[in-house]
Amino acid sequence: MTPVPAPATSDTRRAAGSVGRLPTVTARRVALPPGPAIDPWSLAGDDGIVLADGGRVLIGLGRAVRLELPGGSADPVGAARAVADLAGIPCDDRLPHGSSDLRPVLAFGALPFDRHRATGLTVPAVLYCREADGSEWATVAAGPGGAPDEDPGLLRERLVARARTARPGDGPISWRIRPRTTDGEFEDRVAQAVAAIDRHEVTKVVLARRVDVTTGRAPDVPAVLERWAALEPSCTLFALPTPDGRFVGASPELLIERRGHRFRSVPLAGTTDRVHPADSTLPTALLDSAKDTEEHRLVVDAIRDALAPWSEDLDVPAHPELVHLHNITHLGTAIGGTLRTRPEGGVPDALHLVSLLHPTPAVGGVPRQAALELIDRLEDGARGHYAGPVGWIDGAGDGRFVVGIRAMTVDAGSVALTAGVGIVSGSRPEVELRETGLKFAAVFEALAPGVPFHTTTPGPGDGPVSD
Repeated sequence: MTPVPAPATSDTRRAAGSVGRLPTVTARRVALPPGPAIDPWSLAGDDGIVLADGGRVLIGLGRAVRLELPGGSADPVGAARAVADLAGIPCDDRLPHGSSDLRPVLAFGALPFDRHRATGLTVPAVLYCREADGSEWATVAAGPGGAPDEDPGLLRERLVARARTARPGDGPISWRIRPRTTDGEFEDRVAQAVAAIDRHEVTKVVLARRVDVTTGRAPDVPAVLERWAALEPSCTLFALPTPDGRFVGASPELLIERRGHRFRSVPLAGTTDRVHPADSTLPTALLDSAKDTEEHRLVVDAIRDALAPWSEDLDVPAHPELVHLHNITHLGTAIGGTLRTRPEGGVPDALHLVSLLHPTPAVGGVPRQAALELIDRLEDGARGHYAGPVGWIDGAGDGRFVVGIRAMTVDAGSVALTAGVGIVSGSRPEVELRETGLKFAAVFEALAPGVPFHTTTPGPGDGPVSD
């Protein structure tokens, strides 16, 4: 693999008690001169960080420092310390003023669904950005000795060379699809959830189903991202290393974005197929579906209630809109507002807002704790990073996090797919099963184009489902 500038990685710093203790980390941002095109997906390769939305692509390579969140995403104090550490990294910013609305040093993270599980954020050794207007810049972060005085032209050459590194081999690849639960078992779990709702234990719960896919070789993740960019241009593409493997997806759902005092959240809940065949068992008029609109209302109400105490003003539209993806349509509501200045000064940072919201009823349930306990009883294992917050934050506390759905976890020749459905009173198991199939298919189409997807459990000794 062609090397890029990857300065010496500093020691991991824990957020707890580490404010201002990153003196050995320095950074420099430079504009990249015009030159040969850089394929961002290939630049990220099989281990880089990817976050791309709205025409902007961010690629992180290597690690300069990791900011630990020992209390998980539920701990706003630890998050504030991590932001303070990030703000303490000095940067020689040589980008012309006004060239980008992003700060030069960002920390990225795919946070677990379990809001109390210890996690962390990564400041990459090299951050490459291609803005929506086509301009490019890079930030190089370094350990002891300071950021190298890298010539921008030479830096571009090295990034181009890395992007041209060969992708995984073109040998045969097979797709063995094995659900963790049979269709019947999943329908039974949905029925159990509906029964719990009828007993008034919960009002809504989101149940997820996992499918394991094994292949003859490692999937070509850069090619997957390239296909996803074409399939879902309105989604946020992401790929981040995690302890379980590389978490890769195309999320349609904005959990929270903070820019100064302003914030946005665009929750999705309520789903139908994008094109309605005559035999579709899903509602063909999503906006008129009592089940889907109730499911969506619960999510919007929870986000409004969580953000209202922190807001000067809060704009919550009275009715949702249709959000169209390539094979699915959702109900979505664009929520926005202005944060209230706290008595001690300042406004909540983006990670604090994540701690207030995650998990929303779009991926958890109502009431939250009772729904999470029901999820633990009914699902086949922990969710890992599925449905957790994915995004970035800077030293000013600005940031953008999406919900980690429409995603897969890739670990060598094994790929785990997870899809969730919202269960409310009146939910029908066969309809919820079909919805998981739609969501799996949306991911599998990017992973294995042209290969049919189904969740029928193979018998012992069966060969690959598809080749």
